Amino acid sequence: MSADITKGTTAVLAEWAAGFRLGDAPDAVVERMKALVLDLLRVVAVGARLPWSRSTRALALQLGGKGESSLLLCGSRIDAARAAFVNGAYAHACDLDDTHVGSMHHAGASILPAVLAVAEREDSGGRVLLEAAIIGYEASLRIGLATQPALFQRGFMATPTCGAMGAALAVGKLLKFNAQDMAGALGAAGAYAGGLAQFYHSGGVTKRLNGARGAESGVMAAFLTRAGIWGPRDILEGEAGFFRAFSGNADPEKVTGDLGRGFRLMEVSTKIHAGAGRLQATADAGLRLGFEHKLSAAQITDVEVGIPKVVQGRLTQLDPPDLQSAQLSIPFSLAMALSLGRTRGAQAALRREDYETALVDAEVRALSNRTRCVLDAEVEAGTNTEEVPSRVSITLADGRKFEAREPHPRGSPHRRMSWDELSALFRDTVADAMPAATLTKVLDLVASLDRDSRPREITAAFVGTPDWLERDH
Repeated sequence: MSADITKGTTAVLAEWAAGFRLGDAPDAVVERMKALVLDLLRVVAVGARLPWSRSTRALALQLGGKGESSLLLCGSRIDAARAAFVNGAYAHACDLDDTHVGSMHHAGASILPAVLAVAEREDSGGRVLLEAAIIGYEASLRIGLATQPALFQRGFMATPTCGAMGAALAVGKLLKFNAQDMAGALGAAGAYAGGLAQFYHSGGVTKRLNGARGAESGVMAAFLTRAGIWGPRDILEGEAGFFRAFSGNADPEKVTGDLGRGFRLMEVSTKIHAGAGRLQATADAGLRLGFEHKLSAAQITDVEVGIPKVVQGRLTQLDPPDLQSAQLSIPFSLAMALSLGRTRGAQAALRREDYETALVDAEVRALSNRTRCVLDAEVEAGTNTEEVPSRVSITLADGRKFEAREPHPRGSPHRRMSWDELSALFRDTVADAMPAATLTKVLDLVASLDRDSRPREITAAFVGTPDWLERDH
């Protein structure tokens, strides 16, 4: 379906979403969407056992709700909105979930928990789930691209704002909305969209819930619309709508320009390292230097890392006080990578446990404080909607100097992980959660979503052994 440029942005997006069918997407897009579903399950398995996820799950179960949608991995069922919230919290719990650089948005954590919860509730087929997921990704990524970087500069986060809009359309697809109701659901999502970035400055655990808020908000917006409580059908472009409120300088063409022809979800990165998307290349470069030259933190007297302007002051904290701040710090993540490369290798991944260990490692902290972040014209020129490259230059105590450049971080569109690579990561992540036969069944069900599997089969199979969620790891 081609976009009608004579209509408002909201109407064009809603009409496309209502009319979209899986056959409208190229095979590569369908395969990529299945891979992103699989990656969502991987990061859920990492995040589900973290303290803030356990607290979120316990609170949701305490509040209760009709047993219609699964809390992934534990087998308990609650209402679809709260299930989307909890599963979204799992997905974003460790900063390992998929990311899109240009929109500054984690689509997987906000769209897929909503889609899985409602698809299970409605007993939707796999093809419909993929249609809904593609719609949600495309809408939220495009709205993000249209409003960034002003949205972020105003202090808002894309995942609970743009994510809520995309999730509302995705759930509307599962509920078989027409174009008018799709627009109404977008309008209703405008009442939920919110999420501030103050945690960059003063901390707080609620950053972990950004995906949860986007997912739950989208479910509620769509359900309200089905109940006759819809929002403004010009919510994006209206005089007091999303574009003006969250950006003030939005570019609607980035929403509708090639809608139905180009697919922004092909620009989404899957993460190797449990940290911000814009530090992935720096971590890769640090691991490589550490491995090739067998470095210890104490050997390195000076570190310079080239950065683009967009991360300056946001991801450049030298002495992070806690885990969340460390995962958002280029200097600290680089110091870790340089230290770990010698023993773990250039292809290692920075894990949550590595950050926790490094936070009490005096040598890593000292190296982080010796790291200088400088604006780099080459890095700036290579930064785009898909990735942020990096340059790392180090000086050793004996005077030797080394440099590493990383134009494409692992997992980015230019170094995309294949289905086999993602499957291997998934197997490694959940190997102790369920029997090997069950693990293989989940992989097969996701792989056949565009053929004969159903979402209910996936949520029913993706359950850990009875004590797995509560075991320390």
